[in-house]
Order: sequence, then structure tokens, then C-alpha cells
Amino acid sequence: MTNGRTKKIKAVVFDMDGVLLDVERYNETSKKVAVSSWNVVFDRLNIYHEHERLKEMFIKGIFPSYMEWTNEACRVLQRHGLTKHKFIDIINKRHLMNGAKETLKELKRRGYKTAVITGSFENLARRVGKILSLDYAIGHCKLVFDKNGNLKEWFLIPCDYEGKLMYFNKLAQRMGLNPSECAFVGDEVNDIPIFEEAGLSIAFNCNKDEVNKRANIVIGKKDLREILKFFP
Repeated sequence: MTNGRTKKIKAVVFDMDGVLLDVERYNETSKKVAVSSWNVVFDRLNIYHEHERLKEMFIKGIFPSYMEWTNEACRVLQRHGLTKHKFIDIINKRHLMNGAKETLKELKRRGYKTAVITGSFENLARRVGKILSLDYAIGHCKLVFDKNGNLKEWFLIPCDYEGKLMYFNKLAQRMGLNPSECAFVGDEVNDIPIFEEAGLSIAFNCNKDEVNKRANIVIGKKDLREILKFFP
């Protein structure tokens, strides 16, 4: 069954945090929340308690949507003085997942289109896209800083949770493909909607049963090169 799915795949789309980027020491046990670079930014600003507070509000439904959660998160970052210098320093220090460079280089050599869709920061998604020579990079939150380097405003697109599937379908259309011709590699609860629709779904280095059960393939080893065996 997997061989049949694999043969028709023409593009491989990735989640970013936990897949293309290592999430380091962070972990989320909630069935509603995913680890992301938001964790890192709040941590490096020494306001992780604010991240925990906002996360609990999302879990309890006080924020009905991810968009409302991250909009408030940006307000908190602005209030606590996130600067362009600090933000760039944080994202530039994010580590690629083990085997990411080799995997993307080999997928391109084999003729696959590649992309990333993330509920994290657009600035970081574009940086990863450039480093890994991805064809497309879609990020949820674009931060804009003023001439003094202070966080001025932000722009959000609904490309996480259910919205992540919508952007996956838009991306497939942009590439001239059907969703069934696209594979998706993810690791968290917010990737489940895409797992249901992708031509091939791979749960990578994931410790949540509800995610692994929805995937066609489960890879436990923390080395992205493990996916190559499924893409001829």
C-alpha cells in the first residue's frame, strides 16, 4: 500500500519545528498544543511564564482560535520589548534537524518539489527555506520592526491547525499538483488535518500516539534521512 502511495508522489512538504528544525529541549504533552519556535522566543526573552499562561488559555478555549492566541502572543512580545536584533539572533541560532541538509539535497536531486508550512514565524521559515533551497516557504507570523528595531506590528495568516490543511491544498494547486501527489512530514497535533488528506503522511520523531496513528509511516529515529527510503 505504501509503495503505491509513494510512486505517485511529486512533492514533499514539511512542517518546520521538530522536523526541519530541532526543537531542542522543549516538549508539549497536551493533545491541543504543539512545540514550536514560539517556545524558544519566549524562553530567550525570559518570559516563558507568559507562554505557559497563554497556552493554558488556548487549551481552555479562552482563545477560540490559534490566530487569536498568536495575536495576543505578539502583543506580549511587543510589551516585553522584543527587538529586531534579539529576534534575528534567536532565529539565527536555531539548529537544523540532523540530516536535514542531506535529505533536502537528495530529494531535489531525485526531482521532488519541496516546501515548508509552519504555524511559526515567516522570517524563520524563509531563512530555513533559503538554507535548504526549498521551492516554497509559508509561515504564520510575520513580525515587522520600526527603524529603531522595536516590534511595530505583525501579520498573521491562518496556516496552522485546520488552516494548515487549507494552505497545503493551496500550495499543491500552486505547484500544479493534486494533494494526493504531495507527501507531508510532520510531528505534532496541528499536522493531523494534513495527514488526513496528503497522498503520503509521515510522522517524524513524534511521541504522541494520536499523531502516529494518523500517519501512513512512523519514523522514530531523529534523523531526517530516514524518510529517503520512501521516496524513490
